[in-house]
Amino acid sequence: MARISTVLLAALALAGGAATAHAQATCAGDCSGDHTVAINELVICVNIDLGSAMLSTCTACDANGDGSVGISDLVGAVNNALNGCTPGTGGYCGDGKVNVDGEECDDGNNLGGDGCAANCTNEVRRETTLDSTKSLTTIQLSALPIPLHVTGQQFLTAGKARSTAVMGADGKVLFQPMQIPLTVKTADVQFDPVPISGLFCACVRASDVPEFGPGNAGIGVVGCGPDGLTDVDYKVEQDHDTTPDSPKFNSGPDHGLPDDPQCNAHSDAGGQVISDACLEGVGAACSGDTNEHVAIPSGPNKRAAACNSPRVYTFSGGQAPRGSTILRTRTASGVLNNASSTPCVATKDVHGVCSAPDFGPDCLPCTDDDLQQGTPTVGVSTSGTASVIIYDTGDTAGALLGDGAMCGGTPCIGKVTGAVSDCDALINDPNAPLKGALVSASPMVDSSSGDVVVTTTLVGQTQ
Repeated sequence: MARISTVLLAALALAGGAATAHAQATCAGDCSGDHTVAINELVICVNIDLGSAMLSTCTACDANGDGSVGISDLVGAVNNALNGCTPGTGGYCGDGKVNVDGEECDDGNNLGGDGCAANCTNEVRRETTLDSTKSLTTIQLSALPIPLHVTGQQFLTAGKARSTAVMGADGKVLFQPMQIPLTVKTADVQFDPVPISGLFCACVRASDVPEFGPGNAGIGVVGCGPDGLTDVDYKVEQDHDTTPDSPKFNSGPDHGLPDDPQCNAHSDAGGQVISDACLEGVGAACSGDTNEHVAIPSGPNKRAAACNSPRVYTFSGGQAPRGSTILRTRTASGVLNNASSTPCVATKDVHGVCSAPDFGPDCLPCTDDDLQQGTPTVGVSTSGTASVIIYDTGDTAGALLGDGAMCGGTPCIGKVTGAVSDCDALINDPNAPLKGALVSASPMVDSSSGDVVVTTTLVGQTQ
């Protein structure tokens, strides 16, 4: 306690000369967000400085956003306690007022895609045309991979980097210094139809996530500070059967995800990346294209319905380099039947009947009237590494599909690695696209081809 008093006295002695200091990005020491600084809040700031409390206890103590509490932060906090918060420094991003250093706009929320980014900077719409030679989706079957080239465009609505941490309500740090917020508008995901072996046509659609803001399908961030981002690598796992004592599968901690007797496991990886277990044959949420492993109540093949686990994401990797990027986007992949000599093309006969009924009344693929829209889920794209695995796949006990498994005598394609974006281009050129490469990985249980894992790499054209 004596040391705390000493530090407080030193800060008080310096506070007399602090009144003319440059305004901080937040009201230093205002832990409660009430635009005043009380003695107990000063004590919290001192404890953080001494290492006896975590910065997360009161991020407002770190007014300059450098990740620590030093003497200048304490001086500012004491000055605010004595004189009140300096006008214009008690605001925050999302209060509806442009009243903080670095703000270019403030529309009263922390959602992008509406002209004012989540960090209160003006937004720019950056167009990326996909490089068809490098943008690839691989559908890994149990026996062989099916590589598919991806073409089209994706527009990303981006804010601008701010030099200090961006504070929200209640002293919450929304963005670290030099992070650029990204928003994916639902209408801006414009991938071309993807032909599959001349028999099918795959369509990727985005759909709204209300929590991301009106008309938005995705949110993300580019780390353009020297420390980049953290934990941008991920692994996503799913277990085809977590039913205890299943006669055909071998689930459990040694061979997949834990058994789930009630089939009610839930997974939440943040950013609306959520998933729930489901029992096959019960409800549309667990009915894939084939839904193979439903209950057989009697006879020699008697078995319980398989419980599909949720998709479980694990993020790792630690500090990632400058330009690291991560996006969470809600999309759905629909597969349309298209037996045609021309991939993803159908025609109407004299009676107006489409040769590919899955294309819907307009006889065009990947439009709103398609009969197979796919099931939308929020997935993750990253500049790091993405990997995927399905446990207990097929009818072979303990069989694996994905990263680390064998598929048809060769290693499965279940892992992809991206590349960082060019931060200098993003900062200096408002029209620059998001360069680098974003990758994703996901499991698909009971698709039209059985269990499959899907990996995707998206690379923009360079000019």
